Amino acid sequence: MKEFKIPKQTGTYAETLEAYGLANLLFQILDAVGVRRKNIAISSDDKFYTVTPKTEITDEMINKLSYFHVIKFIARRNKEGKLILPEGLKYDNSVFRYDEQKKLREQRRDEINEVYKKFSGKEKEPQKRKKLKEIEDKYSSEGAAKIDIEFDVYSQASTPNQLSGFKKIYHNFYLNKDNFKILISDIFRYYSENQELEYPKLIKKKELNNFSKDITATQLYNPNQGKGLNKSKANGLNGFNFKLPWISETLKTSGAINSMICQSVKVGSSYDLKVFVPEFNDIHLSKKTEIIESFKKLLKGKGDTPIRIDILHILILMKKLLENSEKNQDYFGKAKNRIKGLHSVYQKDLGQNKAVSNIAFIQTPDFVIIDNKDDVDTWLEILEEQISIVGGIEELGSSVQALLAYRNFINASHLESFFKFSNWYAAYLMQSLIDEKYYIKPFTHETLTKFYEHMDKKENLNLTKIIENEGFQAVAAAIRRSTVSLQYTPKNKRNFEVRYGVAQTLQNKSKTAKDLATYIGEFIATYNAETARKSELAKGFRKPVRQNELTDFYSLLDNNPAKTVGALLASYGFALSKKEEKENKKQNGDNAE
Repeated sequence: MKEFKIPKQTGTYAETLEAYGLANLLFQILDAVGVRRKNIAISSDDKFYTVTPKTEITDEMINKLSYFHVIKFIARRNKEGKLILPEGLKYDNSVFRYDEQKKLREQRRDEINEVYKKFSGKEKEPQKRKKLKEIEDKYSSEGAAKIDIEFDVYSQASTPNQLSGFKKIYHNFYLNKDNFKILISDIFRYYSENQELEYPKLIKKKELNNFSKDITATQLYNPNQGKGLNKSKANGLNGFNFKLPWISETLKTSGAINSMICQSVKVGSSYDLKVFVPEFNDIHLSKKTEIIESFKKLLKGKGDTPIRIDILHILILMKKLLENSEKNQDYFGKAKNRIKGLHSVYQKDLGQNKAVSNIAFIQTPDFVIIDNKDDVDTWLEILEEQISIVGGIEELGSSVQALLAYRNFINASHLESFFKFSNWYAAYLMQSLIDEKYYIKPFTHETLTKFYEHMDKKENLNLTKIIENEGFQAVAAAIRRSTVSLQYTPKNKRNFEVRYGVAQTLQNKSKTAKDLATYIGEFIATYNAETARKSELAKGFRKPVRQNELTDFYSLLDNNPAKTVGALLASYGFALSKKEEKENKKQNGDNAE
């Protein structure tokens, strides 16, 4: 048996988990029979997931197997404090110690809160960061205090609605150890024979102990199925849950444990649940596991918001893929070829239960292309900056539409949506600086330029030619010196007036070339007049915009869409160089935390 296929049927992450679970089981089999090189490839096309081990699975291998835990039992205590375990099962590393893990997470949370209380203020920032790093190391290193990164999934799997099915899957194997080889053989026969066998025929006629052929479908692993008024065929209503075969539900559970991300998201004063599953393609199981583990270590606990968390997760996931690309040049090319995207399911908290209210798929953008090591470094720089910027935005009021625009930019590789976001962000940055929220950071010129250069590689958008135009650079510099640069300057050292409202006006006037040309002409006239007046009084100096530079800028409007030129001005006019950003941190303190 060399190749195993899982057909795509639901359009959700259900089959994705099934493929990952099958790869996990293959790894366990190869490990159990002593195979050293356990390379297992996972690939995907429009119809199937395909899981291919480098070492062929044989009947001889399966016949050598002794029982092992396909999934860990979730060990919890009841209300009286009694530990609930199946008869004969030891309380060791073969079980997931839920109560201990929960206590460790609570301890870490309390320690982090104490650090924030003790080291508040700019002057204590270095000590705070040092203490937070010590806490992170304490709970991520091997030892008694290590927090398992799979806790988020086990936590959801152990809820009353999920736990019954989980136990049935576990007991199918645990209570039938004598027939373990038969069960494993049936799983592999099923997937290697393209599911031509019916499930009831797979189980041999030998007596099985308390075996569940069908498992109640749970929304955690099957987001499109759950209790309600439904039926498998559209010929009536049914108030019961769907039942699904034990094989698929076993592998979905296994795949979820090390490939799913479950996070609480803040909505008003309550918390809902977001469930994410990355969809990889043409990748080895070991690399998938490595990427997801490093990805989950960067994630926050409670407190993020629904749209922002979608954006941050796909950006961080791409970042982790690129960091692996540095080690493995086989991963060069389009990032989308390795990570197709991120399944995202929103579950609304209804009190006792949760209900799926949205099923989505966030695609990896097709403009992230890696041709060499320099491209890896460039995109890591771009992603880190945009993660930092999006992470600082509060998902309230107008920011909701802006974050939706950014998510659309990522999901559809739609540059116009990024322009919409950058127009909004210019005004948001200005207001944040008025409120002295210096953790809201500007874009940097250098990174923006690299970003637009790579966007030009994908399509001939003429962006680089606009950015390099001397007239564009002069106008953008004048906007910057009249707005964001001044806001970072202490009030007692400002020699010029801050021009508020430029970001909003620039967006409004960029609808036509005539309106934009008129506005920029008036803005530069006022800018140059103020510059000359202050210079005469020896109260300040800044570089004026020359007439030939203004003429060069007008020529851009003759040859490019006004919306594009205006959006690029919003990007660069409210961005700083890396040198300026460092100087501002010294003046205002680094409050990024």
